Amino acid sequence: MLRLSSNTTLFLKLFLPVFWTTVLVGITLVTWFAPEHYFGGIPLQSLRYGIVFVLVMAVGTFWLAFWPLKRVETDGEFLFVSNYFRTARYHLVQDVEEIHESRFLFLKLCSVHLRAPGTFGRRLRFIASRKQFDTFRREFAGAVKFS
Repeated sequence: MLRLSSNTTLFLKLFLPVFWTTVLVGITLVTWFAPEHYFGGIPLQSLRYGIVFVLVMAVGTFWLAFWPLKRVETDGEFLFVSNYFRTARYHLVQDVEEIHESRFLFLKLCSVHLRAPGTFGRRLRFIASRKQFDTFRREFAGAVKFS
């Protein structure tokens, strides 16, 4: 079984959002429920709404950017896609239309486009492991369309 997605996927999908959401919720609760004299007597209304804004923006960013990431593996015939709770199996030649890759900072972002909607939708996003994805691309260059 060849794992195409990077180990970074688990960190970005689960650990980072849970950790930072917990920290930001804690800070939000402290600013809303702690007495003002803990903050040197400064007015807290702007700080309170600012922290709530930061919390909402962070959760929105996590939800839009990291939650769609999937773990992707292949055995040569099938593509196994997991969101760490459920796993779906797609035939590599019949179900996969193309695999699109792009770069963002130091990450290689890939999208698997399916011919028909699957369990996780028609487009599956993952962060590729450079070495293993390059091996996959060499071995399946004729079977799957890469762009």
